Amino acid sequence: MNKSILLSLTLALSSLSLSAVTKFDEPVTKNGLYKKMIHLNPLALTIGGFEMGYERATTKKESFYVNAGYYLSSEAGALDLKDDYSNMSGFRLEAQYRFYRKPNNYIRNVYLAPFANFKTVSADHLDYIYSNVPPYTSTKVVQKHSATTVSFGYMLGMRRSIFENIYMDLGIGGGIFIPVSGDNHQDLNIALFSPYQKGVQFKASFGFSIAL
Repeated sequence: MNKSILLSLTLALSSLSLSAVTKFDEPVTKNGLYKKMIHLNPLALTIGGFEMGYERATTKKESFYVNAGYYLSSEAGALDLKDDYSNMSGFRLEAQYRFYRKPNNYIRNVYLAPFANFKTVSADHLDYIYSNVPPYTSTKVVQKHSATTVSFGYMLGMRRSIFENIYMDLGIGGGIFIPVSGDNHQDLNIALFSPYQKGVQFKASFGFSIAL
C-alpha cells in the first residue's frame, strides 16, 4: 500500500515538473510561428521624424529586418534644443539580420543582429557675423549644415510581449561610423539615438512591433 502511494506521488510530481517545463517552452499564443512583423519607433518623433520597419522570419530563430525613416521638421526636432537649427530634413535606411535565442513568438526573447545603416540629414543653422568696427553691428546669416554617414556593427536586443501579438523591442550596440559627405557631422550628431560622428559609436533603439 505504501509503495503504491509513493509511486503515485512520484508520478504526480514528475507530471507537474514536465508540465512546468512544457509551459515555459510553449509559444505565446499560436502553434505556428509569426512570419512577419511591422515595427514602429516612437522616439523618431522627438527628432522630427517617422520610422517604420518590416521584419520577416527566415528560419524558426532567424529573421531579416529593414527599417526606413524620414525626417522633416521646421523646428529641427531635437537639434533645435542643441543650437539655432530649423528646417531639418533627412532620411535613414537600416538592415539587420537577427539571430534569436528562441523561436520568434515567445513571450521573452533576445537577439544578436549585425547591421548596416545609411543616413543623411540637413538643416538650416542661424549664425551671427559681428562687425569689428563701430558701430559694432551683427548680421544674421543662415547656413545649410549637412551630414551623411554609413555605419556597420552589431545590436544586442530584447523583445518582450506586452499584448497577445504586440511586442516591445529594445536594442543597444554600436559599430564603425564613416562620414561620406557633408562637413557638420559633429554639430548634427545626437549621441546614442542618432550618431553621425566618425569612429566607434554607441547606438540604441526602442520601438514596438505587431506580429502578423
